[in-house]
Amino acid sequence: MASSKSTSIWTRKRDLVYLGFFFTHVPIMLMVDIVPFYPEAIRSDVLVNIRQFYIETFRDKFFETPPNWFMFFLAMELVYHLPLSIWAVGALIRKDPLVPVHLLIWAVQSFITTMTSLVDVWSWTDRTTDEKYNITTLYGPYALLAAFMGFDMFLRLRSLLVGKIKNA
Repeated sequence: MASSKSTSIWTRKRDLVYLGFFFTHVPIMLMVDIVPFYPEAIRSDVLVNIRQFYIETFRDKFFETPPNWFMFFLAMELVYHLPLSIWAVGALIRKDPLVPVHLLIWAVQSFITTMTSLVDVWSWTDRTTDEKYNITTLYGPYALLAAFMGFDMFLRLRSLLVGKIKNA
């Protein structure tokens, strides 16, 4: 059961930012990130072209010749991020009490995988500093949002748990 249904999403500024993120994250995953996992029968030319545009624009080696560990990160997007992101859109709107738990897990996982990717990007010797910077402008805000969200969700859970302990 959702708590504080009277508190509109429009008054919860951080949740509104998270809602906007998840609302846009789903189509990006579907149109770029997880396209390699689609069976040929549903991998349309439009999706292939969008993904190719991304690769050509940002020269992101992870999408050109992905290492095994990066393919694992993309698989996590398929089996974990996509379902969670779809759930999060509705859960944030209705202020589901499980939001802090799920988004803390999402945030920690996202921060670690994104920072791992960024560390690798800056070790590339076949890309210019400008090209690495361009990729960082995509991955960096994602890492920052994950860090902020993780800290926010930790504080929300801490507040709930400390309140319960004090009332016990």
